Amino acid sequence: MSTFKGVMEGFEDIRVDYFRPTSGMPHPRACFLSHVHSDHLQGLESKLWRTSPIYCSPATREILLRLETKMNRIGYETKVLEARKVQYGHLEKLLKPIPLETPTEIELKPGIRLQVTLFDANHCTGAVMFLFELDGVAVLYTGDIRSEPCFVTSLTRNPLLIEYTSGLKTLDCVYLDTSNTVPRVFPPKADGLKELLTEVLQYPPDTVFHFTAWTYGYEEVWVALSKALKSQIHVSKYAYGVYKSLRGETADKKAPPTNFHIHEGAALTGYTFGNGFQPGCLTTDPNVRLHSCEKGLKCPLLNQKTVWIQPIVRRRDDGTDEAEPAVVQAGNDLSGCPQIEFDEDVNIDQLMPL
Repeated sequence: MSTFKGVMEGFEDIRVDYFRPTSGMPHPRACFLSHVHSDHLQGLESKLWRTSPIYCSPATREILLRLETKMNRIGYETKVLEARKVQYGHLEKLLKPIPLETPTEIELKPGIRLQVTLFDANHCTGAVMFLFELDGVAVLYTGDIRSEPCFVTSLTRNPLLIEYTSGLKTLDCVYLDTSNTVPRVFPPKADGLKELLTEVLQYPPDTVFHFTAWTYGYEEVWVALSKALKSQIHVSKYAYGVYKSLRGETADKKAPPTNFHIHEGAALTGYTFGNGFQPGCLTTDPNVRLHSCEKGLKCPLLNQKTVWIQPIVRRRDDGTDEAEPAVVQAGNDLSGCPQIEFDEDVNIDQLMPL
């Protein structure tokens, strides 16, 4: 989705998912970020980015401000570094969160107001589509989406899209994710999760599993595994801290609350319930059956008997596995690399991350 350099025809005052200078184009008055995968962040690493506001979902803002390189993460957790080093902290005042399914007007110029509405993209935590409406022109930018049947059906029922899906109005343009429009069958996420759970439930109840979650987008797999195996999932302190931020808690009493915008926070890292605390599916305690911790941190529970679960895109008709494409593998958002060494005797080659 970032191949068009972020410029949409008729909306030249804004940029979407591409933040480097574009030859012959004016400086953008507003920018939009659909999610935190690294191929959509080009240009944001520059400390010189200090002018245009960047609009995104509340979850995307929280995650982006906490992203660290793998070297810095491990350096801090192994006490080589004294403090954390975030990559995008310089954007804190420029990142403007917009709640999902809430039409919002943004003034681009005096008298020129753009209306934008964010919709869940069924991709990873915080990932959204943008509906842009300006002077009678409407454009839908999908970003990266997983357009499985249940997701498409939900769009047709959405009250903020019904005038377009019912034919009362027509979208002037759709910027569509075409990463997987080739004639191949990609099972719905539910089918992949069913196959994964069927496999892991066949193992003895004391089996220790490691699920390789190398980037953002595996959150539903974590929730399903945790519930089915009745175990929390061990992650690094870094990953837990990132997801904990989605609970919307802040020491700044003047800051606007965001916890009701980010439902994933409670499911993943828990929430206050009455006078107690209800834990989520993630933990920093290694004494559990399920793990998605970084291999470089040498978790004491992982050994030769550990069953390693490696996500794939799909299983081909001939029974072989299809790895994730290079455009996705460009990301180093969570663990730094999609590759990992496996013990062939205990590897489960399962399923459907994004």
